[in-house]
Amino acid sequence: MRRIVSSFAAIWSVQLLALAAPFQIVNRGEPVPIVIPERPFEPEQFAATELSRYLALITGSSFPVVTNASVPAGKPAFLLGRALAEDSGIKFSESQFGADGFLLRRSGEHVFVAGTSSRGTLYATYALLEKLGCRWFAPNFDFYSPARGEYVPHLSSPQIDSLDQIEKPSFAYRVKYIEEGRSHTPENLKQLVDWMAKLRLNALNSPIDYEHEGRAKWDNYRAALIPELRKRAFLLEVGGHGYQNFLPPERYFKEHPEWFAMIAGKRTDSPNTVFSTSNPQAMATFIQNVRQYLRARPEIHIFDCLPPDMTRWSEAPEDVALGSPSDRQIRLLNTLAAALKSEFPKLRIQFNAYSSFVEPPETQRPVPSLLMSFSAYARSFETSLFDPSNSENAIYANYLEKWTHGIIDPAQVTIYSYITKYQWRSLPILIPHLIDTEIRRYRSMQLGGLETYSEPAPWSTFELDHYITSRLLWNADLDVDAELADYARARYGPAALPVLRYLRLVEEIVPHAVGIPGTTLETNKQKTYIERFESAAGMLDEAKTLAGSDPGLQALIAKLDWSRRYTSNEMQLRFLFRQAGVGWRRDQMSNIEKLLAERRRIIEEGQGKGVILVDQRIS
Repeated sequence: MRRIVSSFAAIWSVQLLALAAPFQIVNRGEPVPIVIPERPFEPEQFAATELSRYLALITGSSFPVVTNASVPAGKPAFLLGRALAEDSGIKFSESQFGADGFLLRRSGEHVFVAGTSSRGTLYATYALLEKLGCRWFAPNFDFYSPARGEYVPHLSSPQIDSLDQIEKPSFAYRVKYIEEGRSHTPENLKQLVDWMAKLRLNALNSPIDYEHEGRAKWDNYRAALIPELRKRAFLLEVGGHGYQNFLPPERYFKEHPEWFAMIAGKRTDSPNTVFSTSNPQAMATFIQNVRQYLRARPEIHIFDCLPPDMTRWSEAPEDVALGSPSDRQIRLLNTLAAALKSEFPKLRIQFNAYSSFVEPPETQRPVPSLLMSFSAYARSFETSLFDPSNSENAIYANYLEKWTHGIIDPAQVTIYSYITKYQWRSLPILIPHLIDTEIRRYRSMQLGGLETYSEPAPWSTFELDHYITSRLLWNADLDVDAELADYARARYGPAALPVLRYLRLVEEIVPHAVGIPGTTLETNKQKTYIERFESAAGMLDEAKTLAGSDPGLQALIAKLDWSRRYTSNEMQLRFLFRQAGVGWRRDQMSNIEKLLAERRRIIEEGQGKGVILVDQRIS
C-alpha cells in the first residue's frame, strides 16, 4: 500500500503512534462498515456515500453505510461525524479546528473521520482517501476523456497504520468565481462543485446577472446547484458587477432621470455608470429591490454588491460632495447593510477595492458586517505582488497594506486573484512558485482568503495553477516542490519526469515572453526565450514515448503539446512585432502571415478540448 503523509507546520499536527496491528480496511474478507449517526446532517450522509464509493473503486468491495445503533461493539468500523467522535470522548474547539477543521484518528478498532462541522467531516473523508493514494487534479469535465480529473489507486489489501491527525485551513474563504461565465453550464458547474469540495474549497461565487447581460446569471444555475451546494454545506456568494441590476435604467430612467449619473453635465442611462447615490429616492428603490431579490433567494450567504465594471461615477455636484469613489462606495454599502440587518442578520455583504476605488476611503469606514475583495487588476505576473522592483505591483501592495491597517479587519479581506485571467488568452501562465510566495504572504497578513476564476473551457491549460492554488489555500505551509513532484507522479505516471521538466520550463519562460498585460517584452530576451523553449517539444515527445499505449496519458500529454504549439506561435509573433519598429520587410510580413494562419489552425484544433476559451470578452 502506498501511504502518503504530509508534514504540516503550525496548522497541521500529525502524530504516528505505535499500535500493535494495522487497521485492515477489508477485515478477514469483510469490508469495514462506515458508521454515521442515526440522524446525520446531509453533508455527513454524503461523506459516507463518498467514502463507500471510493473505497469500492480502490478495493473492488462494497462498503456498507450503517447507523451507530446497528454496529456490534468492538468490531472494526469507520466512525463519521462530530457526534460519534464526541460520544467517544473526543473534544473539538474553535481555536484548534476553526470552522472547517477536522481530525483523522485511529483508536483501537475504530477510525474516526470527523470535522468540527459537517463540511469538515466531508473534508476529513477526502483527506482519508488521499492517504490511500487518491488525487483530484481537476473536475471530471467531459473534455478530459479518455483521461479523468482524478487518480484512484487499485489496492488489494489497503490498511491504515497509526494515525492521529488534525487539520485546520489557512484561510476562511476559499472561493471559485463563475464571473463572466463564458463556458459554464449547469452540468459542468456541478462537476466543478464536486471537485471544489475534494480540494477543500468552501464557497462558490455566481453573478446575479453578469453586466446585466442575461447570460451568466444565478437564476440560470440555481435549480441545478442548490442541491449540490447544500449536501457539501458550501457557502454561496451571489452578486458581482452591476448596481444596475437593482436600478435598471430601462425601467427607471425615463421617469426619474435625476436618479442616474451625471456625466459632462448631462444625466445618462449608460449601464457603465454609478447611479446618483446622493438621491434618497434612488437609494430607497435600490435597497428595496435588493431586499426583494434576497427574500426570493434565501440560499445566499454572501451578497457581492459591486459597481458596474470599469464604471464612471456620477459627476453631479451633490454626488461629488460625498467624497471619493471609495468613500461613496462604503457609504452606500453601510447604508444597505443597516437597512438589511434586521431581516437578514447572518448575511454578509462584500464590496470590491478595484479600479478607481482601489484606494482606501478618506473618511468612511466599513461596518463590521462588510467583507472586502481586493483586486490588483493591472498588476504584473512576472513578479510577486510584493516585489518592490515592479512599480505597478508596488502600488497595489501599498494600497492593500493601507486597507488592512486601520480601515478594515484583515480577516474580512479576500484577494480577487487574477490567476487564469481572461486577458491571458488561454496561454499557459503556470506560476506555482509565485502563487506559493503570495499565498504565504497573504497568510502572514492574516487575510480572510482568496478567489479565482473557474472557466471550464481552458481548465486543462491552467490545471496546475488551479490545483496548486487550492492546495495552498487549505495549507499555506505545503512544500510546493514536493507538491509538484507528487502531482507529476500521480497525474502522468511513467511520463512524470519529462512532464515535470516541461512544466518548469513553462514557468521559467512563458510569463515573460507572451503578450499579456503586465509583461514587458524585450527583443533580445525574446529571441533567447524562443531558443530555450525549443527544447519543450523534445520533453513532450519523451513523455509520449514513456506513456506508451495508455490513452488517458496520451490525451493529457496532447493537451500539453497543443499549449506548447500555441505558446511557441505567440512568442514568435511577438518577436516579429518587436522587430518591426522601423517598418516591416516583405519577408517579415510573409512570416507574420504564416504564423497567423498557423494560429488559426491551432485555435480551431483546440476548441472543445479544455485548452482554450475562444469566445472571450477581455477582462
